Amino acid sequence: MRRSPFTRPLLAASDVLLLFGCFSLARVPALLLPGHGPALAPDPAPALLRVFFFGAVLWLVNAWQEQLYRLDARDPWDVFFAGVRAALKTGALLLILLFLARIDLDFPRGTVILAWLMAAVLLPLFHMAVQSRLVLRPGGSTRTLLLGGEEGIREYFQSRKISALSESLGVCGIVAGAPFSGAELPLPVLGQLDDLPRIIRETGASRLLICAGHLERARLNTLLQRSMGSVDELMIFPDVAVLELAELEVSHLGSRMVLNFNQNLRSAMNQFVKRSIDVLGSLAGLVVLAPLLLVCCLAISLDSRGWPIYRHRRWGRGMKWIYMIKFRTMVRDSDAVLQKLLAEDENARAEWAAQCKLKNDPRITRVGAFLRRWSLDELPQIINVLVGDMSLVGPRPINEVEYDKYGHWQRNFMSIRPGLTGLWQVSGRSDLDFEDRVRLDMYYIRNWTIWLDLRILIKTLGVVAAQEGAY
Repeated sequence: MRRSPFTRPLLAASDVLLLFGCFSLARVPALLLPGHGPALAPDPAPALLRVFFFGAVLWLVNAWQEQLYRLDARDPWDVFFAGVRAALKTGALLLILLFLARIDLDFPRGTVILAWLMAAVLLPLFHMAVQSRLVLRPGGSTRTLLLGGEEGIREYFQSRKISALSESLGVCGIVAGAPFSGAELPLPVLGQLDDLPRIIRETGASRLLICAGHLERARLNTLLQRSMGSVDELMIFPDVAVLELAELEVSHLGSRMVLNFNQNLRSAMNQFVKRSIDVLGSLAGLVVLAPLLLVCCLAISLDSRGWPIYRHRRWGRGMKWIYMIKFRTMVRDSDAVLQKLLAEDENARAEWAAQCKLKNDPRITRVGAFLRRWSLDELPQIINVLVGDMSLVGPRPINEVEYDKYGHWQRNFMSIRPGLTGLWQVSGRSDLDFEDRVRLDMYYIRNWTIWLDLRILIKTLGVVAAQEGAY
C-alpha cells in the first residue's frame, strides 16, 4: 500500500509550525527584559517574522538535503542525527546571513539563538517520533517481502530481534531467490523469484528486503536486476563482509569513474578533533562516575581476595603496549583455571578459538558476573582515555593472543587508539564472531565521523541497558 501523496507536504508544514512555535516562545525572555517590553520598544514581530521566514526556507532545504522527508525504513536514531545536522546547519547559516546583511533588528539576536536551540532539539525529536510511530509503526500500511536464499533468510532471523523488527517493517512473507530445503521458517514462502510480480500484487508490498548473505555475486546481481522497479523501496540485508565496500566515494579520473576508499581517521585534523572530545568526555565522566567507581571497588574487595583493579596488556596506537585498566571480575590464578578447562573441554576449546571468550566462564566471580552484565568492569578505562592510551570510541583493543588473527589488517588497527566502546559492541556485541568484529572495526576506521561516534555512544547505553550479548 502506497502512502498518501500529502504525507510529505504535511510533514514539512508541521516542521514550519513547530519552528514558528519555537520563535514565538523565544520572544518571551526578550519581552521581559528592561527596555524591551511591548510599551517601551517598537513591535519586533515584523522583523522576527522575516527572520522566521528565512529560517523556515533554510530548514526545509537542509531537511530535504538530509532526506528527512524520505519516509523509508531507517533507524529512528539515524533520522534523529540527520535532524540535528539539518538544524545546526540551518542555525549557522541564518546567523551568518543576519551578520552579513547587517539588518537593524528590533529584538536581541539572542532571540534567534534561543529559538534555534529549541528547534535543534524539538525538530529532530519530532522526526524521530514520526519515523518510529508512522514509518516503522507495527501493523502499519507498508508491507515488506523478504527475498533471498535460505541461508541468508535464516541469518536474518537469527541475527535480529526479528519479532519486533519484522512487525515494524510489516514483513508479510518470503520470496525464494534460490532453492529452499523445505525446512520450516518463521514466515511463509509465498513463491519463487519468477512469481515476484504476482506476489507483489497479491500482498500489496511496496518494500523489498534482499537477504544477501551466502549468495554468490552473480545470483545477487540477478536478484537486484529482477527487483529494481518492482517496488517503491529496495533494501539489502548484507553479509558483514560487504562492509569492506561500503561508503565508497564515486569520482572521475578523466572519462573513467573511480571509487575512493575513505580513510577518515588517517587525517591529522580528524584525530585532533577526536582527541579533544576524548579529553573533555573522560574528564566529565570521571567527575560524574566517581561515586560508582568507589562502590564497585568496595564490592569486589568484599566478594573475593585480590586487588579490585587489574591491568591487562594490549596493543595500542603505533605498535606500543598499553595497560588497559579494568575492574577485576575473575578469581585469582584465572589463567591456570582457563588452561585446565581448555585441556579438558573440547567445546570450550572450540568456543575460545572462535571468539576468545566463553559464555559460561568458570573464572568469573559473583560480583564480576554482575559487573560484566552491565559492562561496569570497563569503566576504569576512562582513565586510559584521559591519559591518551585509548579513545571513547574505537576498535576493540587487541591482546597478544588475537594479534596474529588480524593478518593484513594489523597496520590499520595500530594507526589509531583503541576504544572503550565501538561499532561491533553495538552491532551484536559478543554474539558476533571474530571475523565480523574485525570487519566492523575496519568500517569504523574508514568512515569515522563525529556523528558516528555520538551514535555509537548513545547506542552503547541502550545495548548495556538491554544486556545484549553481555557475558
